[in-house]
Amino acid sequence: MAREFQFEVVTPERTVFSKAVTSVIMPAHEGYLGVMAGHAPLLALIRPGEIVIRGADGKQEEIVVAAGFADVRPEKCLILADAAETPDQLNPDRARKSLEKAKKALAERGPGSTQEELEAAVARAENRLRFAERRKK
Repeated sequence: MAREFQFEVVTPERTVFSKAVTSVIMPAHEGYLGVMAGHAPLLALIRPGEIVIRGADGKQEEIVVAAGFADVRPEKCLILADAAETPDQLNPDRARKSLEKAKKALAERGPGSTQEELEAAVARAENRLRFAERRKK
């Protein structure tokens, strides 16, 4: 049986996930990063994407996450994210509207927003929509 470690996903608003797990695969800046108990300590940039979590019972859970940081330790992994949602929290219609709004804001780029911020908002919205539509099937 694989060793467990504590895994948490925290946003400014709330703790989205907190449980002992056996493995986590997360979207890091340079590609996907797999973590298991005993992993060497590291800090990683997290990009928008999906986190795949496997528990001791073999069940898989997924969370869609915006940008953030991962603090990996041998017995704990903490992700501090701008935003994160579980499949039951996502609504495909809301995600679609968010994407339309983000694309419109990018096209009309007004004062107070940078190109980079607006492109990141579009990437987050696209990620949420992909995740929501896949879960709907």
